[in-house]
Amino acid sequence: MKVRLKAGKDKKLLNYYPFGYAADIFEAEAGISSGDLVDVHAESGTFVGRGYYNENGSIPLRMLTLRREPVDLKFFEKRINRALERRKTITGTDAMRILHAEADGMPGVVVDRFGDTLAVQLRNLGVEKQREVILEALKNVTGATSAFERSDTGERVKEGLEQKTGLLWGEVPAKVEFFEDDLSFEFSPMESQKTGFFLDQRDNRRLLRSFITPGMKFLDVYSYVGAFSLHAARAGAKTLAIDKDSTALHTLETLAKRNNVASEVGMRMGDALEVLGAIEKEGRKFGAAVFDPPTLAKRKDDVSNAKRIFADGCAKVMRMLEPGGVLLVSSCSHYMRLEDMLDACRLAAGQAERQAEVLTATYQPADHPWMLLVPESLYLKSLLLRVE
Repeated sequence: MKVRLKAGKDKKLLNYYPFGYAADIFEAEAGISSGDLVDVHAESGTFVGRGYYNENGSIPLRMLTLRREPVDLKFFEKRINRALERRKTITGTDAMRILHAEADGMPGVVVDRFGDTLAVQLRNLGVEKQREVILEALKNVTGATSAFERSDTGERVKEGLEQKTGLLWGEVPAKVEFFEDDLSFEFSPMESQKTGFFLDQRDNRRLLRSFITPGMKFLDVYSYVGAFSLHAARAGAKTLAIDKDSTALHTLETLAKRNNVASEVGMRMGDALEVLGAIEKEGRKFGAAVFDPPTLAKRKDDVSNAKRIFADGCAKVMRMLEPGGVLLVSSCSHYMRLEDMLDACRLAAGQAERQAEVLTATYQPADHPWMLLVPESLYLKSLLLRVE
């Protein structure tokens, strides 16, 4: 089966851009079913590559390869092996992302590994049709003893698919356990957010921990299960975690006890901005903080409102920081550029009447690859500020 592109639209695909949009497609051969593997050709007829085609998908064409090669078990095993090889430099943990969708040449496949357990997301119709062979390749290459599925994403809905969760193979424990540096973590596979844990903040947790001194007060805004708080507590800080998810805070309570830092970890449940307003009125002061909200800009049109929320929240935090205190601000939205975050932090500093120095900007870690020719693969951006 073939799909032909409009004149000139083959160039970006040949430059390793993985997406073909409706406006790029000249015609699709009769008989193609949604999610089928197709050969992609330029309008002239020249072969471009192979990929998944879903006429009704938000992204109709997702490229897999620029070669005339079979897309079979060996193909997927090779891709997974290559992804694992790229992650050999990651140390200090038995939890990492081992497949990051298009950035690893596996569009629509996201896999996190926690010890001997895999958390798998299959996000589009093409990979759903290849489900069994992809899972077999994962099992063969990783040797993981168990795997569960968390394909309950919005992308599947856009592809016309039902959301799926559940056991894939083996016996997934009720609590999946793993470690990060000198801390032990766990989560409930079917009750947690996304694939279970935000692995992409690993490097930032280590960075912020390096600024913690014993006795320091630490503020963790939008904490989820409090991984930042636990790192800070291990370094000797008294922490306060804020989140509206009662299940996440219960997990934090369990983890604090498990890591013998329960006396150092405090919690407040509720809307983050409302809780910040309340503790500001209490006159609380902190030596370090993290402001890491959920995705505020899911579309380009959301950026303006997202910047306002960032500015308002960060201003509240800045006013509560002791002179010389550090603040890590993060965004997990592709549409929120670093320049947008800088603008929001400038507004925050103005509102708070505080000066701030940019110590560094960071991006997602190595197990969440950012491919130069795929701008969409960059999503996590963070600023570390020293507030005077």
